[in-house]
Amino acid sequence: MFGFDHDRPNVFEQTVEWIESQRLECATFHILTPYPGTPLFRQFEAEGRLLHRDWSRYDTSHVVFQPRHMTPEALAEGYEWSYRRLFSHASIWRRRPRDAEAVLPYLAMSYLYKKSNRLWEFLIRHRLTGVAWHPIVEWTRRRHLRFRARLEAAGGPASVPAPSVVSAGV
Repeated sequence: MFGFDHDRPNVFEQTVEWIESQRLECATFHILTPYPGTPLFRQFEAEGRLLHRDWSRYDTSHVVFQPRHMTPEALAEGYEWSYRRLFSHASIWRRRPRDAEAVLPYLAMSYLYKKSNRLWEFLIRHRLTGVAWHPIVEWTRRRHLRFRARLEAAGGPASVPAPSVVSAGV
């Protein structure tokens, strides 16, 4: 999530560099959005920081408020840059799994997920999303199950659930 009051213009590069250094296979970004009726909305309204009330743009991908330490344009550009960088060929390759067996399903998921917009239109139109996506998801699920089994056999924390959100610490 980008746009918190402590975020400065370098938050985008720091976040993406951390994601790449940790070799996270997938990440997503959102812009902080003060939804009507929330304490954040009331705070931003009281501070005069709401840019408009075009509710169609309150969707976590548009800037609808004045950030504290950057312009709205800088927040929007940083958000878009983060996606371009993270889903560039170079970044996808840098984040590939160390396990050679996992590289092919990882690449399939990465490219189908963010680099195949034209393909998605075709798959949706012809009701083929399940046909294309299911085998890749199943391949990845089985890989993770094998990994957890190896981890548990080695005395690792396979029985301890991982957190669902990982903070970049930035």
